[in-house]
Amino acid sequence: MKKILKSVIVSTFALLLATGSALAVANFFNGFEVDTDGWFTDGTNIVRVASGSNGVTSADGDFHAEVDAGAFTRWGGYESAFPTNGYVTQVDIYLDMSENTVLATDKRFDFSSAINDPAGSHRRDFIFSVGTDPLVTGQFAMSASNNAPGWPSNPGRDPFFVDTSGWYTFRHTFQDDGSGVLEVVMDVLDGTETVLHTWTLSDPTDVIGTTVGGNRYGWFVTSDFGFLAIDNSEKYEVVLNPVTKDDCKDGGWEAYGFSNQGLCIQYVNTGKDSR
Repeated sequence: MKKILKSVIVSTFALLLATGSALAVANFFNGFEVDTDGWFTDGTNIVRVASGSNGVTSADGDFHAEVDAGAFTRWGGYESAFPTNGYVTQVDIYLDMSENTVLATDKRFDFSSAINDPAGSHRRDFIFSVGTDPLVTGQFAMSASNNAPGWPSNPGRDPFFVDTSGWYTFRHTFQDDGSGVLEVVMDVLDGTETVLHTWTLSDPTDVIGTTVGGNRYGWFVTSDFGFLAIDNSEKYEVVLNPVTKDDCKDGGWEAYGFSNQGLCIQYVNTGKDSR
């Protein structure tokens, strides 16, 4: 029954995500030091708290946020066009191993970063499913798929396990697979920014510019936890940098976002970025 109710909640809240719009920006960041701007709720899903609240030290700075199912961000605004070099979305989430001290504890959450089609409508979700490992105490399991609710320790989804409480970064990299098809590289990193595990999801029908557009939401689709501590929510477009002067010649400077060849060569020579 619990899983059925979750499905109803997901379908209902998806209607809320589909409404409203905001002026899109290339880059978005909120570390919750000042406010929770850019995050949206049904009125009860997110609160900004001081470092140390509920025993959690902020990942950075003096504040972070606490969320439950339903909290979402539009990453600064929905987009219909895929950026030239792709884009990245990420958020830090605190995993507390004390949530799993009794064997068979099965508490889960799903976090999605979704993409639009070129008309600005929802195309597809890319979801981290994370939760306590019911088979081993003091451990969390996680996996990646396009569906929620998910099964964190699904053996068919290359599950990964962690046994240390702390902040983990859940990162989505949306990029061209080299043939014009979207691939999404989903990484989990530890507090030292070391990549611990990677999943890559791709569907041949997700053709950039034809069926795939720009970013949609980041969304805590489901959660069995009283709250999840989050920090450093971010979206940024990937910027490629020239390595040699030849990279800047014959119009190459345009691909790197410079307004002329001279500024591109200046970057190669000095590292000064005047884009």
